Amino acid sequence: MAKPKPKPQLSLHSAHIADDAAGIPDAHWCRLFFRYIYCALDEAMFADMYQDGGRAPISPVLLTAITILQYLFQVGDRLAVDATIMRRDWRIALGLTRDWTGFCPTVLVDFRKRLAGEPIRTGLPAPVKPQIGLIFEQILRIIEQHGLLDGRRKVRTDATKLVANVASLGRADALQEAIRVVVCDLHKHHPNLQQQPEFRQLHETYGEENWLGREGNGPSRLVRLGRDGYRLLQLCGARPAAGKDTLAQMLAENFVLTDDGELMPLANDQIASDHIASPHDPDAKVGKQDRECWIGDKVHLTETADEGQPPFIIDVITTDPRIDDSEMTVALAQRAKQQLPSVATMVVDTGYASAANTTDCAAEGLDLVSRPRPCTSPSKIPPHEFEYDFERQVAHCPEGHASASWRVERHQFAIRFPAKACAACPRRAECTTSSAHGRRVRIGQNYAQLLRDRQRAETDEFAQEYRCRSAIESTISHLVHLCGLRRSRYRGAAKRALHAVFAATALNVRRLLPCLLAENGNAVAPNMA
Repeated sequence: MAKPKPKPQLSLHSAHIADDAAGIPDAHWCRLFFRYIYCALDEAMFADMYQDGGRAPISPVLLTAITILQYLFQVGDRLAVDATIMRRDWRIALGLTRDWTGFCPTVLVDFRKRLAGEPIRTGLPAPVKPQIGLIFEQILRIIEQHGLLDGRRKVRTDATKLVANVASLGRADALQEAIRVVVCDLHKHHPNLQQQPEFRQLHETYGEENWLGREGNGPSRLVRLGRDGYRLLQLCGARPAAGKDTLAQMLAENFVLTDDGELMPLANDQIASDHIASPHDPDAKVGKQDRECWIGDKVHLTETADEGQPPFIIDVITTDPRIDDSEMTVALAQRAKQQLPSVATMVVDTGYASAANTTDCAAEGLDLVSRPRPCTSPSKIPPHEFEYDFERQVAHCPEGHASASWRVERHQFAIRFPAKACAACPRRAECTTSSAHGRRVRIGQNYAQLLRDRQRAETDEFAQEYRCRSAIESTISHLVHLCGLRRSRYRGAAKRALHAVFAATALNVRRLLPCLLAENGNAVAPNMA
């Protein structure tokens, strides 16, 4: 498909001009959207997603605007295309002419594939590189052009779950679905296999969709599914089949062969944490937080947090749900600094906190404001009651005894006190339960910073800085309930990341429109219902 051409001059028959019927005033959201969003987008920014030659594509700017409206109004592809024909506000927002008749909804599917860096059709080349954040960045630049990000000094960050567009299945049900996918594909593309009795039996057993969740995950069922799965792979041989590699990987994750050649299912605690949870979205992993489990990703959001100014999301990143928040803190700080060089403070919750992160963020020019993790030592005399001289590498206990040794072990300081001093100490029973050795204390190499962070967390200044953090919970609620963030519309890691970016882009647009009204002296927020 050819590269998009620059937008031609808008026709006098465009809806934003021709539709002068009563009911849609100048301050309506659709007129603001057309004037400040649609007209500000440029076809040239999508050029890398298309090839030279071929027929002209449907305007990627139009597809971008429709995608944003999809998330603002939470409608699917078909309903979105219908809305461009049936709804006056959509036609005005998109500058459509009277002769507009819509297009096939699959065009939106192909557009998302281009953004995700996937080939549009089998055998066609993929775009040069994924453009997952392209639309988000363009809307952020529009916000910046209106001066709404000037002088921003503070940002806040939090994470939420993104559930994959698959059902949560037990081990046995997931294996059964994986077998069914391969059986159905072989039956469709290799009908000659029907002549083999073994394949006919497998097709009769697994060829139809069944109600799942009724038979449980007992060992006998798992063994039967494992045998049928390996038998299916043998029948498949070198033939290509959808889901074949996924089935082979799931069998390897769930079974081992005994010395007698028997198939034995692994116990639940023996299965790797990165196992395939669903054959329909193999790269979606299982995330756990407290007692809650989900299949999908974790989305980290960073937004501006300056008091008295509207917040805008400046960064969205989707990660494996098993990655701890504290492992992402420095990367998020670097990305925030790249987006807004003026940022000096980053407010996060305890999940992102660590003494090392405080130090590393300071090196990036950011003050990390977070409640430090509490002490979890079971001793009645915890490590923070000791005094430490990090230069001389000596520690003193509350009773004044000096340490006997100070060593570095696995990125920690291992400190040991003399057994004689501890044996004669009146507080021995509170300090250690060892009868042969003195007290041993392990602290991190950034423990001095941790102590400073804990002291800071007790001050009024910290409370004043930290109080803005809770507002990001409202942002997450808006993303979930107004823009449909919680459950991905699409399958695949790149598409799930696109879903998160689209939701954040739509929320930024929703927050931008009232600011544009205020610029024009109108204090009434636009109605997006």
